[in-house]
Order: sequence, then structure tokens, then C-alpha cells
Amino acid sequence: MSAPAKPRDAATVVVLRDAARGLEVYLVKRSRTVDFMAGAHVFPGGRLDQADTSLAACAVRETFEEAGLVLDPGALVPWVRWITPEISPKRFDARFFLARAPEGQEPKVDGREATEGLWIAPQEALQRWEDGAMQLPPATAKSVELLALYPTVDAALVDAASRPPPVAMPLVWNDEESGRAYISLPGDPRHPLPDVLGGAIRRFQLTEGRYRKVNAH
Repeated sequence: MSAPAKPRDAATVVVLRDAARGLEVYLVKRSRTVDFMAGAHVFPGGRLDQADTSLAACAVRETFEEAGLVLDPGALVPWVRWITPEISPKRFDARFFLARAPEGQEPKVDGREATEGLWIAPQEALQRWEDGAMQLPPATAKSVELLALYPTVDAALVDAASRPPPVAMPLVWNDEESGRAYISLPGDPRHPLPDVLGGAIRRFQLTEGRYRKVNAH
């Protein structure tokens, strides 16, 4: 068996704002022409380029390119670190940062990698995903679930700043009886590591090209 591919450094920015109905997060819909997570709603982000001086610089650049927002690198708060499963041929070590939406700026997608963007309450995004109206990759769905625990942007930023970012690498496996593919997160009985993220979602099933949450047992 060949050794797993080495993950490439990447950065993702979870842009937040306070709204009348509570905390909202900004998601962009990836173009169906891109080769990674086409058609899915994700947070702005991408891999580290040679010109980037740091992961924070990468995060700021990607957020401007995909969402048209100019962020202060010093305002980014490390939140969680997602590492692509070892089975994947293309792997990323993605640092997720939280950031408050800058005042006086309105996001605008680039129209190339991202075709649309929207502000949405985490609970609503989860409901759309469960209804099949929105496609969320596992790391995004899990992150949105965790965001739903925060009533305000301040609460999210304070919590993130109070601890080192947890590291999560999902485990991909196939059920021998059904032949179905699953993705387990730390805390799932099938995953070797204990829960480091919190929340309730710990397992996904890949069905008809979509990731759906299922009970872990």
C-alpha cells in the first residue's frame, strides 16, 4: 500500500455577522466547473500559494478573491483544523479562522470559482442541507452545526480564542454488508480518536453524490 499523500496547507475563513435573528455566516457556492466540491456551499478559502507569507495572508487573499471582502489579518481567530482523510489522493491541512464581517463592506462573489454567496443562519443552513436543497461538504456541515451553538459573533470569537484549535481528520470506510461509504469524525465509535469538536454530528453517508448525516453506532 502506498503512503498517504502529503496534505497541502490551506486556509478557510468563516465570516460572521450579528443579525436581527442572531448570528449569520457567509457561504459561497462553488462553481460546477471547479475540480473540488463543485456545486457545494462552503466558506471562502483555498490552498497556500508561494506568494503567501503566512496562512493568515492566504486566508485574507482567498476571502478577497472569492467574496470581495478585505479583512484585517490580525482580526482572524484560529478556530479548528481540518485534515483531509488519508485515503484521499488530494489532501489539505486546512486551518479554519473565524472573522467578524468588516463594517461598511458587502461581500460579492468572483463569478468564477464561486457563483453565488449568501448570509444565512446556521440552523437554516443545516435545515436546507438536510432537506437536500443545499450541498455541504462534511467539514462545512459540521462547522455550521457548531456555529449554531453561538448566539452572537462575540460568543464565537471569545470561545475560539480561549483554546487551541482542535484537529480533526475524518475516517473514510465502507460497510461490508451494504457496500455503502461512510465518513466518521472523532467521537464516532468507528473513529480511533475521542470527540474533540462537540456537537451531535459524527458520521456522514455518501448517497447519490451528497453527504448526509447518519447516526453513529
